[in-house]
Amino acid sequence: MAPHLVLLTGATGLIGFRVLQELLQKTDYTVRATVRSEEKAQMILSNPVIQKLNPGARLTYTIVPDILAEDAFDAALKNATYVIHTGSPVPVPGFDPLTQVWKPTVEGTANLLKSALKIPTIKRVLITSSIVANMAPMPDPSITVTATSRVTLPGIPDTFSNVFEAYVLGKITELNETDAFVEQEKPPFSVARVIPGYVYGRDELVLTADAAIAKGSSCGILLRSVTGIDCPAPIHGGYVHIDDLAQVYLKVLQLESAADAAPHSFGACSLVDYADAWRIVEKNFPAAVAAGQLKQANLPTLPIAYDSTETERYLDVQFRPFEDAVKDVVQFYLNQREAEKA
Repeated sequence: MAPHLVLLTGATGLIGFRVLQELLQKTDYTVRATVRSEEKAQMILSNPVIQKLNPGARLTYTIVPDILAEDAFDAALKNATYVIHTGSPVPVPGFDPLTQVWKPTVEGTANLLKSALKIPTIKRVLITSSIVANMAPMPDPSITVTATSRVTLPGIPDTFSNVFEAYVLGKITELNETDAFVEQEKPPFSVARVIPGYVYGRDELVLTADAAIAKGSSCGILLRSVTGIDCPAPIHGGYVHIDDLAQVYLKVLQLESAADAAPHSFGACSLVDYADAWRIVEKNFPAAVAAGQLKQANLPTLPIAYDSTETERYLDVQFRPFEDAVKDVVQFYLNQREAEKA
């Protein structure tokens, strides 16, 4: 049987790049990655991790410079069997909240789904959401939410005060609009949502230690907090290890699409108090702490109550502890420092 073609968006991001690796390790799939430019494509193809996998013709790419353009994904989706959409922006300080966060999150996903309706070969579409989509913009830690929880917004503001507000409201809106799309269009393909917390682990797109610290990502936030740089605002106390999350994508992709009783939303989140991060560092990296390579900084936690046990049960996965993520992020950084010295 010929391998199934997977269209993967967001392969230049932490989640998408790790999912790309998992797909290439399976002989069942070929991958067509969407990128915004030739430069982005070469960043993927030249990465040592991808070169080691030697994907050859099993990995191709197509340039989609503007996901907000009408019919942006029509050509990219041609002959695809599956779609994994991880290409949603993160709330990086300095981004324009409306054009660089809200619109790509809401309108970009809508464009992808509309284009998918035109492609008869598509069987399943996976949309990446976030735990912030399942809870109120200011979460109540006394209320436990799950992947099936939905939030009704009183309205959408014309402007946003900051990128994080645009991110949260965008994720809530996208999740609701995707639900409405499935209900109204009744597409011939199934739609599943993968809903992670903050994602940590080895970010193999980062090639230098300084870049790892500077990167506007979840791993960057965690790394800065253990190298002496405070996080300016609390972050949601829910996390998933990148390796566990990649397995969730593959397992959800392989579910029988015709099983009406199967879940359509899969939370991937374990609760965490970020005060534990420094204790984990002191325990596992005493020499680096003593040498001043690692320094404690403030990483405040926004308490939440999120339950992903249904995902673990249904997919037969067990999310690993926060200690594993901290160790992987810090060890990867220290290895880069040592390699640069050498």
